[in-house]
Amino acid sequence: MIDLKELLINSNYKKEIEELINTSNLSLKHWRTYWTGFNSTFICEEILKEFTNINDFKFFVFGGYASAQRSKIACFREDNIPDKNDLIRHFPAKGIQINGNFLFDNPTQDDFRKLLVDNGLIVEKIGDIWTTGDRGAQGIVDDSKVDFLNEKNLYLREVKVKIKIVELEELQIPVGRLKKLINTVEASKRLDAIASAGFRISRTKILERIENGMVKLNGNTVKKGTVSMKVGDKLQLDNKGFIEILDLEITKRERWKIKLLRK
Repeated sequence: MIDLKELLINSNYKKEIEELINTSNLSLKHWRTYWTGFNSTFICEEILKEFTNINDFKFFVFGGYASAQRSKIACFREDNIPDKNDLIRHFPAKGIQINGNFLFDNPTQDDFRKLLVDNGLIVEKIGDIWTTGDRGAQGIVDDSKVDFLNEKNLYLREVKVKIKIVELEELQIPVGRLKKLINTVEASKRLDAIASAGFRISRTKILERIENGMVKLNGNTVKKGTVSMKVGDKLQLDNKGFIEILDLEITKRERWKIKLLRK
C-alpha cells in the first residue's frame, strides 16, 4: 500500500494525490483497473511526477480525446498492465449534449458547467465542456449515475435546454489546443498582468475570474491579482488551460520581458 503521509508533504495537490493513492490501493487489492475522477490534465501529469519512484503501480491519463483539458487517471498494477487501446475503448465516460436556442446570448463553458453542477453533478464527474455556437454545448461526463439527466429539460438563464446522454462517438470533438510560446513585455510581474497576456483576455476579466475562484497558482486558488510571479510558476484558468513562466528579464526601461508556455 502507498504511504499517504510521505507523498502529501509539501504537495500543492493534496486532494488530488489522496484520491490517486486511494484509487491505486484499490487496484492493488483487487487486481483491476480503477479510474480517478476528472481533474485538469495538467494537474494529473503534475501529480504523477510524485509517483515515479513508486513500484507496483502504473498509470494512464486520458480525458475522452487526445487533447482533453480535463482527464481521469487509470491506475493498475505493474504486473497486470492492460492494453492502451482497451483502456480507451472502455473509458468510463459518456457524452452529454445540452441543446437550446442561444441566438442572442451565447453562454460560456462555465455557464454550462455550472448548470450541470446546479442540477446534481459534482465537479469531478465533469470532463471537458465545449460550446457549439448558438445551439448549446457538448461535453464529457463520468458514466456513473448520470442517466438521471437524460432527456431532462432545464433552464439556463431564460432559455429552455434539453439534456441528452450519448455515446462518446456521437460527439463533435473540438480541435485540440497546441502548446504555444508567448513572448510579452509587461510593466510588472503581477499575476493579473501575466495572466492577461498569457490567456489573451483583458485584465478586468482576469480579476473577475480571480474573484470567482477560477484561477490557480501552482495548484492553489488565487485570492488576489497582485501576487508577484517567478520563473517556474504555473497558472491555471478554468477552461482556458495553463501557462508556465519560462523566463523573466528586466529591460533597460525597467519593464519585464516575459517568456511563457501556454498549454
